[in-house]
Amino acid sequence: MKRDVFIETSNVTRFQNAIGTLESVDNGEQGFALVYGQAGRGKTETTLTYQARNGGIFLRVMQGWTQNSFMQALAGKMNLAPARSAAACKSKIIERLGDEPQTFFIDEADRLHIDRVEDLRDIHDETGSPIVLIGERELHGLLGERRRIWSRVKQVVDFAPVAEEDVAILASDAAGLDIEAAACSLIVKKADGDFRLVWTILSGLEKAAKARETDMVNVKMVADVSHKTLSWRR
Repeated sequence: MKRDVFIETSNVTRFQNAIGTLESVDNGEQGFALVYGQAGRGKTETTLTYQARNGGIFLRVMQGWTQNSFMQALAGKMNLAPARSAAACKSKIIERLGDEPQTFFIDEADRLHIDRVEDLRDIHDETGSPIVLIGERELHGLLGERRRIWSRVKQVVDFAPVAEEDVAILASDAAGLDIEAAACSLIVKKADGDFRLVWTILSGLEKAAKARETDMVNVKMVADVSHKTLSWRR
């Protein structure tokens, strides 16, 4: 399968519209964006693709980061020299952004302590830089803990399960497979809306189709392949 295929799903479209609005200097709605949803629905890939096309700072949060760890990592992404403390590091970041605000894309943000989100609020308030927080559903509750943070959330994108039409397009573009509608529906069901599991199933279907010298996929093929490839799931 072609692993570099990126399809414009409804989730991707809503993400692009939300972040585009957040970044627009004319709409008066700069602030935070909340991008959340179950793992495996394409949030990170969508974010990385947008950031590669439009610029910005992407940072993946590591479990257990302290304030100093977080600030130093963020500064490192901006090619800033290490500072002696978290406070000094934050000041450097704010100074760099003063003349040229950039959008921050913080992935796995549900791992952050709420005080780290407060650090991001300081950066936004001082520079106007948009902050995009990406994570699982717990992130919604984390931001709601403090009114002064939640009031700055201007855009919310809830990543829905992968759709049947997305499966059909991905199968065609990545593997050259023609999957009937009922088979697409079964793939979505077996994968529980998870894009990663859809890839796993499609990879198995590609091999099965080649073995049968066909590019057509029916329900029985999906049932057989998903049983083999996802047998570890309960």
